[in-house]
Amino acid sequence: MKRKVVSASTAIVVLSAFTLAACSNTDSKGAATDASKTSEPKVIPKIHIYQNTGALNAKPEGSVPEKLEEMKKMYIDKLGIEPSTIVPPQGADAAKEKLNLLLGSKDELDTFQGNWDDYASKGAIIPLNDLLDKYGQDIKKAWPKEAWDYMTDKDGKIWGIPRGMPATHYPLWIRTDWLKKLNLQMPKTLDELEAVLKAFKEKDPDGNGKDDTIPMMTDLAGIKNALLGGFTEHGNSNWIDPADQKVKPMELAPGFKDFAAKMADWYQKGYIYKESFAKFDPLELLKTNRVGTSSMWYSRITLLFPQVKPNLPADANYEMIQGIQGPKGKLMTATPGSTTAQLITKKAKNPEAVMTFINHQYQDIPTNSLNAAFGTNWNYVGNSKFDIELKNKEITYAGEYWLSLATAIETKYAFQDPIKKMHAEYLNKNLLKLEVAKMPVDATIMYDKKALQDNVPTLGDIDRLRNEELVKFVTGARPIAEFDKYIDQLNKAGLDKWIAEYTKQYNEKKKK
Repeated sequence: MKRKVVSASTAIVVLSAFTLAACSNTDSKGAATDASKTSEPKVIPKIHIYQNTGALNAKPEGSVPEKLEEMKKMYIDKLGIEPSTIVPPQGADAAKEKLNLLLGSKDELDTFQGNWDDYASKGAIIPLNDLLDKYGQDIKKAWPKEAWDYMTDKDGKIWGIPRGMPATHYPLWIRTDWLKKLNLQMPKTLDELEAVLKAFKEKDPDGNGKDDTIPMMTDLAGIKNALLGGFTEHGNSNWIDPADQKVKPMELAPGFKDFAAKMADWYQKGYIYKESFAKFDPLELLKTNRVGTSSMWYSRITLLFPQVKPNLPADANYEMIQGIQGPKGKLMTATPGSTTAQLITKKAKNPEAVMTFINHQYQDIPTNSLNAAFGTNWNYVGNSKFDIELKNKEITYAGEYWLSLATAIETKYAFQDPIKKMHAEYLNKNLLKLEVAKMPVDATIMYDKKALQDNVPTLGDIDRLRNEELVKFVTGARPIAEFDKYIDQLNKAGLDKWIAEYTKQYNEKKKK
């Protein structure tokens, strides 16, 4: 009896057609049917995900194994793709070190989140134009042109799938129950805010009889993004000096010294939390019922406050301070778009499968993305495809396969869960309201980081000085009287080359 022989060409078809082979169950005549009659197993492409998107924040230890296996099987059955996740170690530095080790080793790694301009220049990732055209049409439709602009280099190559777009991340939040208790109005100016901070410090609004109130919880990014706009024309931004039309850092802008002096005054008076520029846990601080205002990243309130609210006084509440102005206008500076993106590595064996996998999460928005995030532990509330709720508070699937944790999806649903509702409302009603903040002068300019490092050899030293010395001024470790000496330090560190390179790139890219 003759044995059936499978030709080499037929084997290649079976091995390469991962989507067709996995999804086709028809009995139509052709290659698929012929292959099914052989003993050759279906080839299921496997994709290796470094899950550093933030999807695991709610359950860092990961899923219950059987629930993760259920999700994996679902993707194998639906897409013919087997996902596998690498969970980063805790801590940003450790996670980045692990990523770099993976990229430099022979270990398999197909996709991760990072700034594309950090990795494209190293040859670690691939451009996505063709993959998006063939397998990522739903991803392309989900994001506006402005988001894709930040993903695209000067040659038109698209290097990543966006994570976000220009947004307002640093509003001021205030305890409105404390305002009511002290018979104070919502502040509308910087001076009025200072008066409120003074009252919070001196009048014991938490009622514990101790001098331990924290008028403002903040950090370095917080004071720059939430407050600096009230002192300088462009806020937390480079600026164009009209005297010579050169791009200069904000430290040289009129008003920056006044900003540093005011922050130092607030810190000395106890209005700013003493540990603001060291490591501290905002959640633990909020639990103490001592925080009057926050100028940190918005989710420090929207995600954390609802968790502690049940253990605070019944009327405890934080609201945003709307429309507050300083001598130079709006206090908050918007965050421009960034190069943070979901990337596909150069060593990916199945980049088509990676793009297909991610694109599926952008289909039927937000349903498929929510499935990737929560598995079967969620449902829509009512008849709309907007309000959602979790079925069970106990998380068993942590979100290892969620690669669409991004603004284009996050603004398309809202939790009815009281713990998550405040966060969802901010995302949907306030995150993209750019008119309430100042936009950096060079928000649309994507500076070439490699050229900056090559042409400004002391770039790292300058960046370090800018951060460290501002903290010293604010905390009183360095007197404001030495501000001019600080500028001299920057100049000696090579600020002239910094200005020259930024100006050169700004002018070149502004023309395009």
